Amino acid sequence: MSNLPHECRLTFAENLTPDDVHELEAFLMVHLGRVHDEVGSSGEISFALRALLILISDSAGTLTALLGLENPDAWQRSMIVGEWRRLRGTAMDFNHCDGYNHALWWNPIRHCNAADEADEQGRIRRAQGTETDPEDGV
Repeated sequence: MSNLPHECRLTFAENLTPDDVHELEAFLMVHLGRVHDEVGSSGEISFALRALLILISDSAGTLTALLGLENPDAWQRSMIVGEWRRLRGTAMDFNHCDGYNHALWWNPIRHCNAADEADEQGRIRRAQGTETDPEDGV
């Protein structure tokens, strides 16, 4: 996977790095930890926040492992997109806070790379009947 300068906006998941994941995870842990501290360590809200912190950690760990794959399969590429979207979506409520990296976290990522995006667009066109499938020989 390639590296982009942090000032660039992400378009595809293939441009993510483990450092991007760790940065987002740390941001979430700080802000959700702050909320947890305000709520206290007992009660249902506290338990829910702890569960969310665990899910964030698990998601970031899975994403970091997937980013370490040299040639991820289609399902792994989809998982990379999904895990990043989960972390990014969780952080969106904190987009007004100091430390929020708008260049990396604001725009949603829908595809792992340009080829995956082109494949999906082709499937959509075929489903709409505006393009023939090359495997059909038409």
